[in-house]
Amino acid sequence: MNRMKKVLIDVNSVVPYFVSGRQTGIGRTTTELVQALAQIKNLPFEIELYSQNMKGIGGKQLNLPFKCTHVYAPNRPNYNRWLAKFPVREWLTHYDIMHIPHNFEQVHLPGKCVVTLHDAIFMHQQEKAFDHEKMKEIIPPFIRSCRTVITCSEYSKQDIVQSMGVDPSKIHVVYWGINHELFHPRDLNAKDVCKELNVPLKSNGYYLSVSCNAERKRTDQLVDSYIAYAQAHKPKNDLVVVWGQPPIELIERVKQSCAADQIHFLRNISDEHLAKLYCAATAMCFVSKFEGFGLPLIESMASATPVVTCNNTSLGEIGADAAIYVEEPIKKNLPSIFRALDNGEINTVPLIEKGLKRAAQFTWEKAALGTINVYKKALGLD
Repeated sequence: MNRMKKVLIDVNSVVPYFVSGRQTGIGRTTTELVQALAQIKNLPFEIELYSQNMKGIGGKQLNLPFKCTHVYAPNRPNYNRWLAKFPVREWLTHYDIMHIPHNFEQVHLPGKCVVTLHDAIFMHQQEKAFDHEKMKEIIPPFIRSCRTVITCSEYSKQDIVQSMGVDPSKIHVVYWGINHELFHPRDLNAKDVCKELNVPLKSNGYYLSVSCNAERKRTDQLVDSYIAYAQAHKPKNDLVVVWGQPPIELIERVKQSCAADQIHFLRNISDEHLAKLYCAATAMCFVSKFEGFGLPLIESMASATPVVTCNNTSLGEIGADAAIYVEEPIKKNLPSIFRALDNGEINTVPLIEKGLKRAAQFTWEKAALGTINVYKKALGLD
């Protein structure tokens, strides 16, 4: 009797959450994906979770009905480069294909790998927060040699094809989902939510931004645009920025500005508090220069909150007709968007309705089913 074929999923990206409580975007999407896969019945293959670190933290912490293999070894690039010279994962798990959901990994047999490449920004610009020069060197040959690529938007697929010379037939678009049990409309008051988070709100509402230290997010330009708006008009909404480590120079600019008491930086926000912040916001502003998907767009839309974003890279594809698009340069044009929203010159009711319908199209069940189809094709089961 032939054994059932096996898919090994590398879940090392989820480890930081169980160590520090902090979760990267890739860690979150990996967690949501494997949880959704666990809900699919009668899979035509076996799934096993793989992790590697000295702490013993990995797939078992997810409490899913999958076999878990953990290797007690350092999970560092130099060590993994040495480890990849030997078929260690193959010996331990006897997998047929391995899914690497975090862009790149040192592996012994790339031709047996399905790789999720979230975007190709490193091919276009270098960011201080990431080693993009190194990524530009090592990822393209790895992607060209792997069996199959998953990416999260049609934009990213075309970008990978054009910037890395990858055969488009080996790239499959599987849109991310969001947790609709967490992100959904709630009747919440802005002042109540801010009081719960110790935010001294000066007005009756706020604009929300969800960011990180990647320069492409352009959150510093968003803040500067709000300050410029406040210099000419008294804002009717504060600005709340979820950002773990905003630059010191930006914090100083805020302190010295006329809007110092209306700009608030928050860090270490739980998912539940983030969901509340979305729901109570007047609008969510996401003005990134480059995105492979843009989770905050869909999370905000699912929360019945209008979205202000840019029509670039994948953002127009994901936002469709359910967003307010600010034209470039954003520092020049964002103040007029703030003014229009403050004065009720933009009818947000139809945008909210369109946003709810748009967000409903993005579920982790759909993402899991799309991923299963990719697995089946890679395994020769389709």
